[in-house]
Amino acid sequence: YQVFVRSFYDSDEDGLGDINGLIEKLDYLNDGDPETDTDLEVTGLWLMPMLPSPSYHGYNVTDFKAIDEDYGTMEDFERLLEECHKRGMIVILDWEVNHTGISHPWFKASKDPESEYHDWYIWEDDNPGWGGPWGQDVWHYDTTAQMYYYGIFWSGMPDLNFENPEVTAAMYDAVDFWLDEKGVDGLRI
Repeated sequence: YQVFVRSFYDSDEDGLGDINGLIEKLDYLNDGDPETDTDLEVTGLWLMPMLPSPSYHGYNVTDFKAIDEDYGTMEDFERLLEECHKRGMIVILDWEVNHTGISHPWFKASKDPESEYHDWYIWEDDNPGWGGPWGQDVWHYDTTAQMYYYGIFWSGMPDLNFENPEVTAAMYDAVDFWLDEKGVDGLRI
């Protein structure tokens, strides 16, 4: 069952769906009792992006090891996992692996060519002039860096440079955080 938490159920009446709202409605999805017929018998939740992000959709991540405060706290998320697992439900997270948001500390630091993070993204002095697979502009000019960076989806989501082993290591670390430390059952990439 795919859930966009922001629009699912608002537990604190701030106008946004949240983790506690999802927990309140878990019995509707799966009450944990196979003998009842009052739930949807959902066996797994696929949670749309829940990591910190300045946008409503959450795909321009600013921290790969946190929960967006609009949704609640990490403790709320851990309780959601516990409640789902009690009901025999698995939980997978939507995982934005190929890019970050422009507000991510890595990207901010990467604007300096001397920074250790500069090679975490794809920078060019001049616009290479080629477009993306849908004919879209993929090279975006940054006035601070005075360079172009690659972002296949839009200027707010610069792509990570996975040819840099430090980027790969950082993402493996974030994956281990969610799968091993937090107990998430999977990631949708």
